[in-house]
Amino acid sequence: MNRSSRELRRARLRFAAAFVAVGGVLLALYSFPYAEHGMREVGFAWYLGAYARAAGSLIHLADPTLRVSGADLVGRTSLTVAKNCDAMDVNLLLVAAMIAFPAPWKRRLVGIVAGVGLLSIVNLLRIVALYQINVHAPRAFEFIHAEVFPLVMVVLAVGAFGLWSRWSRQAEPASVEAPANAEA
Repeated sequence: MNRSSRELRRARLRFAAAFVAVGGVLLALYSFPYAEHGMREVGFAWYLGAYARAAGSLIHLADPTLRVSGADLVGRTSLTVAKNCDAMDVNLLLVAAMIAFPAPWKRRLVGIVAGVGLLSIVNLLRIVALYQINVHAPRAFEFIHAEVFPLVMVVLAVGAFGLWSRWSRQAEPASVEAPANAEA
């Protein structure tokens, strides 16, 4: 094994170890049980309710009977935005991969904001689609909810990471400065 292949192998192992460590910590913080009626539970209920209100505002365009109560969407069908319906696990794994990847911190932050934003918008559209599927094809709901959409979210996150990792390794564009003796 030559020196460059050993260095590449070490870099890949460092990335994998950092990804597992950061991802594990983030997922543990998200999944860790919290006190009933505690501050964290109240904040999480508000967060899921905000997701439901955002999805409800879109669903209401097609179903004016829709009402949102907390994290519940009630109209021609009922749907609850529960923990794990927020795609947080996929978001956290994307964030962990971007933190673990050897890139400048500025580019990591751009990637995290753009990636989480993209996944959040797609997840919002996923909730809207699931509501419509439950109205028009209720027998397909469970399969699409449990099998199809999770795969779509993972593929999207992996694709976003792949594109971001290529972009993050490109050289920063040199800043263009006017020569010191230039006249305006």
